[in-house]
Amino acid sequence: MGKLIRSGFVRAVAFACLTSATAQPAAAAGDPRPPLSDFISLSNLNEWVARIGLVFVRSAVGLTYQEIINDPYANRTSVSGVVIQPSLPWDKGRNCLIHAERLSLTSSELGDWDRIGLQAELTGALVPLACLPPEVAGTVAIAEIPELAVDRLFLAVEYRLNSSALRANVHLTMPNLAAVTGNADVAYFAVQDDGPEPVIMDISHVALAVEDLGLWEKAKKMMPSEMTQPDAAAGMVQGGLTEMLGSMSPPGQTGAPPSLTPAQKEFVAAAAAQARAFAANGGSVVVETQLDRPVRFSERMADDPAQLFAVLNPRVSSRPAAHEQVLGTALLTAGLNNPASLSDADKLRVGQALVSGKGAPRSPADGQALLKPLAGSGNSAAALALAESLRVSDAEAAYGYALLAGVSGADGAPGVMDRLEQELTTPRALAIQAEALSAAANIASPHDFVPLSDVRGKALAHLRGHGAVRSYSRAYYWALLGKAAGDQAAASLADEIETRMRHRGGEAAMAWATAAEQARAEALAHWLTADYPAKLAGQ
Repeated sequence: MGKLIRSGFVRAVAFACLTSATAQPAAAAGDPRPPLSDFISLSNLNEWVARIGLVFVRSAVGLTYQEIINDPYANRTSVSGVVIQPSLPWDKGRNCLIHAERLSLTSSELGDWDRIGLQAELTGALVPLACLPPEVAGTVAIAEIPELAVDRLFLAVEYRLNSSALRANVHLTMPNLAAVTGNADVAYFAVQDDGPEPVIMDISHVALAVEDLGLWEKAKKMMPSEMTQPDAAAGMVQGGLTEMLGSMSPPGQTGAPPSLTPAQKEFVAAAAAQARAFAANGGSVVVETQLDRPVRFSERMADDPAQLFAVLNPRVSSRPAAHEQVLGTALLTAGLNNPASLSDADKLRVGQALVSGKGAPRSPADGQALLKPLAGSGNSAAALALAESLRVSDAEAAYGYALLAGVSGADGAPGVMDRLEQELTTPRALAIQAEALSAAANIASPHDFVPLSDVRGKALAHLRGHGAVRSYSRAYYWALLGKAAGDQAAASLADEIETRMRHRGGEAAMAWATAAEQARAEALAHWLTADYPAKLAGQ
């Protein structure tokens, strides 16, 4: 039976080959046709996904558009001339037609293994009052707002795979009305099937900011004049918040109304002061958390508003706390024109701001000029900032600074080295490591016996580049010593290094062969000079 099956299979293969061969002349006789492989590409695949996505969107809401542009390399799809017609229970006449100039969707770039992100942006949108619930539409009409215009609606969510951090940002700008910005930073986010909490979330910062662009003037038309006065506005906010926060707390032992905690009283006073200033001059109102360290959010907190308030410690002000990190003009001017007048701490602060663009407009060259002397004197924070800022423009220099930062044990330095090694050739990385190792001058004397625990530690430190110069040859040197002494952990490190250096091309193999041979010779010399056999026997 098996022989019969095999015979049938061979005949089928032969028939397929014959028919495919005989079909070639017929195909050549007609119009030339591109091969099917021309249609199998990342761009076409991304386009098909976008098309299918539009079909699914139309299952929930009416959607038409004029043009669609797709960039698979940037993972960005833009749709222009958008008309959205949602199905709303109160819109019997189907008058809710939302027009928008552009709708863009962007996800993480290809090759970015650390992030999963999605950004959605809607620009130039007009929303008729028919899209609002009747009671809301009536209030808006009284304020003499014929339709809602949205210059920009932006939503971004980013999840970091390496740290499990989650960040969400939303921004809405409505001309002549208001701008609303919200953001949430979660230090650790995870979903678990088993456990007391289905979602693990360590909150580090939450903020909501509202900027008046004319909404307050329109709202005053619907309010009694006495309620729009600054003192009256402050009194209403103070009374409302006092009542709300008091209801969150349990009553006292005697049954008396609950009193506010000092933190709650401070919050109410700040909110009242901000309401008074807003009623007088408009401006912005910002509510955000004040956390020294991330806090674990739980369902129990959601059921206990008083505890939630105490844990999140909110504050009210006219500007975000992030503005406090903005450099003053005098400090920035001194950093640019007279850095010798600044302390090293101020040089570092100005330099970091200039290379990152946080706290001052980004100017990499000026920031790097401040940071390089600090890094040269052993400042790990300056070296790490330089490595990150130079990564795109000068990977070799960035790698050297990352090695310096790693020697001092700077958090994040090994990760920067790993990313840069993807952009450098192996021979060049080995050469830069050798230069940094020579400059460090911390190589142990070949006359000294080093305990096995320290041998293993030195191999790991040089392999990681944390607390010592990252040097695969020096890590291999120490790992060989430990392996010769029978230490399995050191032996595994040696195997790991050898595995890393395989399959990297001929030039890399030659460069590593030279470095490995030198490491072997130095390890053998150290082994003999320090008399490791006798020392190990005496332990």
